[in-house]
Amino acid sequence: MPIRPPTTDDLRELGAAMHLELTDEELEFFREMAEKRVEAYETVRSYDPEPRLGGRERRERTAGRRPPAEENPHNAWVTRCYVAGDADGPLSGLDVAIKDNVCVAGVELTCGSAVVEGYVPDVDATVVTRLLEAGATVVGKTNMDDMAVTRTGHSTFGPITNPHGDGETGEYLAGGSSGGSAVVVATDEADAAIGSDQGGSVRIPAALCGVVGHKPTYELVPYTGCIGLEHAIDHPGPMGPDVETVARVLSVIAGSNESHLREPSSVPVEEYHEGLPGDAADLSIGVLEEGFDRPEADEGVLERVRAGIDALEDEGAAVETVSEPMHLDADDIHTVCTGEGLLDAMIGEGLGHGWKGWYNTSWVDAFGKFRRAQADDFPAQLKLILLMGAYANDAYHSRYYAAGMNLTVELTERYDALLEERDLLAMPTTLRTAPELDPDRDQYDRMRQDLVPANTAPFNRSGHPAISVPVGTVDGLPVGLMLVGSRFDDATVLEGAAALEAAVAD
Repeated sequence: MPIRPPTTDDLRELGAAMHLELTDEELEFFREMAEKRVEAYETVRSYDPEPRLGGRERRERTAGRRPPAEENPHNAWVTRCYVAGDADGPLSGLDVAIKDNVCVAGVELTCGSAVVEGYVPDVDATVVTRLLEAGATVVGKTNMDDMAVTRTGHSTFGPITNPHGDGETGEYLAGGSSGGSAVVVATDEADAAIGSDQGGSVRIPAALCGVVGHKPTYELVPYTGCIGLEHAIDHPGPMGPDVETVARVLSVIAGSNESHLREPSSVPVEEYHEGLPGDAADLSIGVLEEGFDRPEADEGVLERVRAGIDALEDEGAAVETVSEPMHLDADDIHTVCTGEGLLDAMIGEGLGHGWKGWYNTSWVDAFGKFRRAQADDFPAQLKLILLMGAYANDAYHSRYYAAGMNLTVELTERYDALLEERDLLAMPTTLRTAPELDPDRDQYDRMRQDLVPANTAPFNRSGHPAISVPVGTVDGLPVGLMLVGSRFDDATVLEGAAALEAAVAD
């Protein structure tokens, strides 16, 4: 629709929100000038560029359906759909599930939230296009934590339950926010899945559900067409039953994207699966002391992780303990930066501003309307992050955000220093097993206690590749060991993960 010029009342209200005390003369002048500026907006509106991402053309697609409870015992699916991949390709025959904050054209995207329920993208995310062109079939959209801001497995559509533990009756949670993706892999309902990781959301549910989950190097895989929390930490990543499957998927989805200039013009990409299985004897591993030294850690989990490291050492890996005290403060740095980072994304109608690349205008328009109409339906965790971000921005003028981002640079350099003399760092993915499902605990109760303490968020900030590999169970619940490598050396991370997988299987 044509843009309506602002009135003097509009300008007065907008000015007050920006701490401007505008005189009547100024308001009249700005109103007059705004009418002329509207012409520029009309020029932009006159163009109707073709979407630069994949769409509905050429492929057999179904919009999908919400599966009934008897077909969805762990509440892992939001939608079961079908999108046919190309006839031939390296992933032919692979059924892939897509987290429900990743666009699949013609299929509802909910972000696990009542606020955006009903939005239907008209494009495929870049990762989806690459999967389809490689021959994979998309078989559904997976459930996730509401707006991806928590990590236990609670969606607006109910809890996502873990297939492990005391039977399959849902006594434990899957973890999040990519809980549904982990569950459908763990239960063989999909051969692989795509998750997104902003603070551990691929690796945490992978660890808790006993599958493999890889957070690639930041900028290795384009985030175009995915719904994020903050540009600095958004990572899409593959999940699978084993390292080889994850490596095969990464080989297809990795690479720069000219439609997404947040990415460098080129990134180093390999056929990651061709280097497998890795040889433990070729690896040097630093066991990060601070990754274990937490009062909330479950000793049983630590024992299983140490046993996994011992198995690698038995196979010839060079293992030593290393220390980086700043790791203990990394989660606080992440929390401070996320407040204003997420605030910027919210003000930017779910995408933010200032980065060069393709913007999903249908999402921006839909999200802008949804949040104005239903913001009260956002989860409490999202509201808290936004309130703290707004408070820090207004009262302290982004001083702490800037300081936190500077500390991120230092933190990254410290991890780099550890990795200069070692191939990998090792630590528990999470410090406990899956939390019990307590139907009487509401979202406010859950926020009072972090149920899934993890080592994951620091590497979202630093951008290092990190993978979670199953290393056994404690009381029937899976435990994950996380390996971290140098940036853009995802190949070594996957080789180490394959060596670990083989070592613990012996």
